Amino acid sequence: MDFVMEVNDPIHGFIGLTEIEAKVVNSAPYQRLRRIKQLSGGHFVYPTAEHTRFGHCIGAMHLAGLVGRRLLRSLKLGEHALQEVRIAALLHDMGHGPFSHVFEESLIERRGWNHEDVTEWIIRESEVGDLLEDAGISKDRIANLVRGRRKKKTDKVVSSIVAGQVDADKMDYLIRDSFYCGVNYGLVDIHRLINSLEVSDDLTLEFDLAARGALEAFLVARYEMFLNVYYHKTVRSVEVMLIKLMNAADTVLGLTSFSTPEEFLALDDMSLISRIRRIDPSESDSAHEAVTMVNMLDSRILYKSVFEKVLHTEDRFVSRILTKRKVRESIQEEIAANAGVQPDEVIVDVPTLPSVPYNPHQLNPMEIKIFERFEGKKIPHNLSEYSNIAEMMKVYLDVIRVYTFDRHRTKVGLAARKIFEELPDAALIHM
Repeated sequence: MDFVMEVNDPIHGFIGLTEIEAKVVNSAPYQRLRRIKQLSGGHFVYPTAEHTRFGHCIGAMHLAGLVGRRLLRSLKLGEHALQEVRIAALLHDMGHGPFSHVFEESLIERRGWNHEDVTEWIIRESEVGDLLEDAGISKDRIANLVRGRRKKKTDKVVSSIVAGQVDADKMDYLIRDSFYCGVNYGLVDIHRLINSLEVSDDLTLEFDLAARGALEAFLVARYEMFLNVYYHKTVRSVEVMLIKLMNAADTVLGLTSFSTPEEFLALDDMSLISRIRRIDPSESDSAHEAVTMVNMLDSRILYKSVFEKVLHTEDRFVSRILTKRKVRESIQEEIAANAGVQPDEVIVDVPTLPSVPYNPHQLNPMEIKIFERFEGKKIPHNLSEYSNIAEMMKVYLDVIRVYTFDRHRTKVGLAARKIFEELPDAALIHM
């Protein structure tokens, strides 16, 4: 694989780009990722967390290449397959809207699309797809890899490099986000993980038992990053406000009503805020709310967390119930009534993601496959058989919080405590 240029990355050092990779990176759709922050509201808490999807995707491409070089040769797949894997990793976040996952919440609610749906659409319908086809790379193939679709037997391995349990995306964002936030949670020996990877007889990715320590560090790092960075109470406060801002602005500006890739690609963090600043707040209630949210964020006047509880559950169904909008709204109304405030002055926030890697293609999706060698043979195991840490983390992480304005924090906190009366004293955040 010949590289025509290099970029100097603070995480991975010099990263080489092939001719087609350089063309994609220099295209307008990819350059837009410079204007999409990786951690939408993270910089309100961690001032240097200003990094973007642009660098993360290049880092994910680099790691996908390292994993691909290790695994694809054993499948008798050559340089073309390696190039496909790298391109898929490079493009995996193209469909993120303004403030990343914040826009996605509005998009899912309004149109039923997530960022992966938009990514596939952009790959197939924008100039990026034309660049790929001109270079002899199928845009349909890349779209399928990004989505984790398996069109042939070996795709069980190939797609897992880009969209798997311990994939290039997760390895990069853990150490990158940790670095830019200035925290030490993401200290993971990713090269130990990559060099311990092999392919099983049934084409499953598995790790050498000797890398158990690195795997445990990966699991702990991901858990700590979710709890202390991604789900940090003030980070989530900002994101809750951004979601309200986004929904209100969508009513006025039709942000989720785009019909062409070009219309979507015109949306980024800066353009969105700029458009909202031009809204006349007297136009409607939605216009007033959107402008109010921007002004509050400008002055860092944030919602206050008055109650929180961290829950772990092995049942994804139970976990999903907590994220349903109608369930949250019902609880919000009850808390507001008990506190004597307006319902829109109480927000129940329950962001939910697996606390360990989740693989929908496995019978036990929260399990990581490992192997040991004995008398020249590979013997498969589950990581949880050898690791108490892995066993404890085979759960979904939910952080339930109640937010309100500073002036209502005492009475809303007491009302929330009453509603969640089964929660222990430690669940109430004392100010």
